[in-house]
Amino acid sequence: MRPQQGASPRRMRGRAADGPAAAWPGGLRRLPERAGQFARGHRAVVGNAVRVTTASCLAFHLCRYGLDRTVMAVYATFTVVSLGALARIPGSGRQRAATVLTAVPAGLLLVTLGTLLAVRTWAAVLGMLVVGFLVAYAGTTGPRIAGAAPGMQLLYILPCFPPYAPDTLGQRLLGFLTGAVLLAAAQRFLMPEPDTPPFRRLLAGAAEAAADLAGYHGGPVPEPVLARARAAADALRPARIPPADLPAAPSLAHKAMAHAAEAVRTLLNRLGALHTAAGPYRAYRPETTALLRAVRDAARETAAALRRGTRLPPGEGPRAGPLQSELAPVRTHRALDTLGRLSADDRLNYLRRRSLVVQAADAAVVLVLATRLLLGDRDVDRDPAGHAFAYARAHAAELWWRRLTAHLTPRSVIFQNACRFALGLAAARAVAGLLDLQHGFWVLLATLTLTRTTSLETRSAVRQALLGTLIGAVLAGGLLAVVHDRGAVYAVLLPLVMLLAFTAGPLRGLAWAQGGFTLVVAVLFAQVAPVTWQLAPVRLEDVLAGSLIGLVCGLAAWPRGAAPEVRRNMAAVCQAVADGIGRTTALVADRAGAAGTCSDGGGGILALNRALLLAQESLAQYQSEPRERTARQPDWPAVLVAGADARRGERLLPGRPGRIAPYAVGAWLRQAAEDTAAGYRATARHLRSGHGTPEALPRPLDLGALLAVAPPVPPAGAAPPARADSAALLVDSVIWLDALTADLARIHREM
Repeated sequence: MRPQQGASPRRMRGRAADGPAAAWPGGLRRLPERAGQFARGHRAVVGNAVRVTTASCLAFHLCRYGLDRTVMAVYATFTVVSLGALARIPGSGRQRAATVLTAVPAGLLLVTLGTLLAVRTWAAVLGMLVVGFLVAYAGTTGPRIAGAAPGMQLLYILPCFPPYAPDTLGQRLLGFLTGAVLLAAAQRFLMPEPDTPPFRRLLAGAAEAAADLAGYHGGPVPEPVLARARAAADALRPARIPPADLPAAPSLAHKAMAHAAEAVRTLLNRLGALHTAAGPYRAYRPETTALLRAVRDAARETAAALRRGTRLPPGEGPRAGPLQSELAPVRTHRALDTLGRLSADDRLNYLRRRSLVVQAADAAVVLVLATRLLLGDRDVDRDPAGHAFAYARAHAAELWWRRLTAHLTPRSVIFQNACRFALGLAAARAVAGLLDLQHGFWVLLATLTLTRTTSLETRSAVRQALLGTLIGAVLAGGLLAVVHDRGAVYAVLLPLVMLLAFTAGPLRGLAWAQGGFTLVVAVLFAQVAPVTWQLAPVRLEDVLAGSLIGLVCGLAAWPRGAAPEVRRNMAAVCQAVADGIGRTTALVADRAGAAGTCSDGGGGILALNRALLLAQESLAQYQSEPRERTARQPDWPAVLVAGADARRGERLLPGRPGRIAPYAVGAWLRQAAEDTAAGYRATARHLRSGHGTPEALPRPLDLGALLAVAPPVPPAGAAPPARADSAALLVDSVIWLDALTADLARIHREM
């Protein structure tokens, strides 16, 4: 099982020839883009092959012929191969080199453990079970660690086999260090992958685009400004960001960057919707114009601070206070009074436009606070709008612990993958030890590289691997029989065979990779100890054993892959949305509990966040697995959007001033919320059952009934502030429920 780092050149070549339906008319326009992706993919594969070949050959020849240390030579070479070819470390040359060097302490520990636990088969198997799970599960902490995990597994696998030789531990550790340093140098200086724009720069560009868009509060917005805003929002989509640059780690800085990205994308979306809305009532009131100017100024200050990137001195940087001062008059605007003077056809349009302005300002406030937190200000949680930054004062250990424990559930695909890996590798180590197989680590290597997330994909991988290994074994046997013990010939052939294997494998598929690697190990081991042509059938035997173990594990441990978990986790999101609607409505309508807090101490938000995290992970794996394309699937991203909308309302609405009154208005809001929540609960039941048809959608919000029970707002100056606050709170609650109802309708359309 390998981490999915995007389409391979082979897959992109297949997608570029999907037929007339894909090529016309949009396909023709995308041909230059696809050609560029194809060329970049080939350059990346060739560059990585050159780096791995250079570093591994240099390490092997230095240790084997320069220092005459065969054990050191083997470990140096396999370190380069494991972290450079088997692993899929994402990022630029600088980032990959940093990841390799960061992994050095863990690598030293793994080599030491493998050496010491090789004393008994049972000890090695138990160590493989624990190490296999922990290394695979560590991928929860970010794409770089997840990409390095397969290679790190090999650092324990290689030394955990007989002979038990603790006296060679020094050579093994020196070999590992040599290989890691040479690989890091090659990644950094030899045909390095180009640097990508830092995530902070993308945030700054999006904030500048939002400032330009907010600067237009009268008249049409030029199309270039709208296009730039759309491009800036699209650039922050996780699918568009290189994995190494994603703020996916549980550190405070990454959490603040992710929070800022969500806020600025919401800001761009709301401003874009505001300026492109059709129909009447597009004129801006004075307080709305002032608010948009404040949004513009705050976005520009935020962009400037992000581009500087330095720690904020006390009292400097973007501030949320001026923006909140301009937001107050818009919140207290006589919304219901204005609504009562409109025709029935215009009421919802007015509500939505007014809410778009308020939501844009709220997003701008969150963007400012997240930026301040990113630049070192941990006092943002003391801001009146900082209740969403409860993690600001958490210790680093607490943040990492939350992330690591979030996936300790059988419903997590990361937990499932870690268990599948650990069981497969432990079983392979037990078989290799009990049967005393020659080069038993090849059995584990085959299990490691051929195990997939579905039994169907595992069977396909095993067929390709056996075919490639068979062809490679025949060629390797012939080569060993002809060349025999001429070491100089093997020394010359090693870089050529490595370059061919590490280039053809990623470009041509698994069969080529296994066949090429069979040639590599034959040429390599011929220089370490005397070998005969019989090494080739031993390699085939070990790969066959490892393939069978991987196939059995694929059939026994969650053989259907992520498909069942997607439905279960999306059902959990729908249930969490329904619960969030109930909690938020209780706080808004009844003021149950303290204002601005959840009655469950924040557990509701944590439950929704956990459900969204598991759903996102399972969806990402599901999309990487082969499946029947004709099968109709729900619109899973729409479920995630609904979860984000529910979370946004639960964070913002309870902290608003005011109270829904009189009783009739509160009863209307509670009933509307219950109808929407019931729709999400019914959707959750349908997703869990997996059959039948979903229950009927809730009725659209009856605004006429709301106006019938809502008292008119007195003229300007006659209404107390509390009355105006309550009116604004009611209007924003209605818009929030309307958005969740629209999300539910979108989900049902695809069911």
